[in-house]
Amino acid sequence: MNVAYDAQLAEHLLVRYMQMTSVMVFTALFPPAVKGGGPIRSVEAVVSSHPKEFTPFVVTSDRDLHEAVPLGVDRNQWTKYEGVSVRYTTLASPVQLFRGLLAARSVQPEILYFNSFFTPALTILPLLLWRVGFWGKPLLLLAPRGEFGGGALSRRGRKKQLYIRLFRFLRLHRSVMWHATARHEVDDLRRVWGNDIEVILREDQALLPSEPTAPNDFHGEMPRLIFLGRIVEHKGPFIALEALRHCSKPISLDIFGPSEDRAYAAKCEYIAGKLPPHIDVKFKGLLEPHEVRSQLALYDAMLMPTAGENFGHVIAEALSVSCPVITTPLTPWTELLSGGGGIIVPDRSPTRWAEAINEFTQLDAHERHAFRLSAADCYRRWCARPSTPHVWVLAVDANQRVHTD
Repeated sequence: MNVAYDAQLAEHLLVRYMQMTSVMVFTALFPPAVKGGGPIRSVEAVVSSHPKEFTPFVVTSDRDLHEAVPLGVDRNQWTKYEGVSVRYTTLASPVQLFRGLLAARSVQPEILYFNSFFTPALTILPLLLWRVGFWGKPLLLLAPRGEFGGGALSRRGRKKQLYIRLFRFLRLHRSVMWHATARHEVDDLRRVWGNDIEVILREDQALLPSEPTAPNDFHGEMPRLIFLGRIVEHKGPFIALEALRHCSKPISLDIFGPSEDRAYAAKCEYIAGKLPPHIDVKFKGLLEPHEVRSQLALYDAMLMPTAGENFGHVIAEALSVSCPVITTPLTPWTELLSGGGGIIVPDRSPTRWAEAINEFTQLDAHERHAFRLSAADCYRRWCARPSTPHVWVLAVDANQRVHTD
């Protein structure tokens, strides 16, 4: 079943489960790591917004994504990040990894919260250890972060299918609660695991203001566009660049993000170099999280030809600074964006994207400003929705009901 609650239930649920305090959060990347994109901010927001009755601990890697050099943090010991106890662990060292798991067990966590399904050291191993009694009897909560979408499952498909079969053989899929952050992710989970799994539906949290930043008053005639995300096929920057080949009016596009897939990034740079002279494309590299909103505020719109998002933090960040979003229907934001503040491109074909970008470039400076005001209104509608209790509260309540039915 899906579990969701209205805001008025939050207080009495917390009172009922005050004894459920310690939560061990396992995540491959955690600040100050930045290269993993939205999932890092999702976990940070969940941890930072925890109700006072819960005490989080985080076990994570001591390196950023694909980096050989460790982060500038205290490693292989408990340290503090924004007041939260974090253990940045050298995962490549079996000794340090096991010491980290022992240190996590010493906390005697009542909830284990996993933020990936396929991470060997920080999901697969701890869950196998749970099966043999290493952790006692904590509640297990697993957030796959979109990993069961069709496109995500197709990458390294053989290894993933082997682990799925092992997981099912050990009946772990019925031992965990699944944290889905969008309705399409619930459908993905049920397609893979069946209809009798326990799913908590709770949108990702975001550390953003309640009121959008007013749009700047741009007077330039050339539309200024931005792509902000990992330079990988799933995010689709090549689609945007291919579409620009068929755009007749002058356009400026700045591309921000880490080149996670070097071959794909090289392909993007190659096509950018072949664009006509009235199309100005610059690759700007990585942005620090604290720079994202101020940078987005400088643009008329953000391009996001994604193959699918279980949340889409950068969409919320763009709208929070009155930056319209041009994206696919493969995010939870389609209904909101369709009501103003965005353009939904029906698919990921460069032809459709060229049509959408050409439509946008027909707007003059005043019309683009009005579009940015619509993006601000879209953000206000998003913020005005009824609030929902924290996912850990929902999980504890669902677990209690399962064991009393």
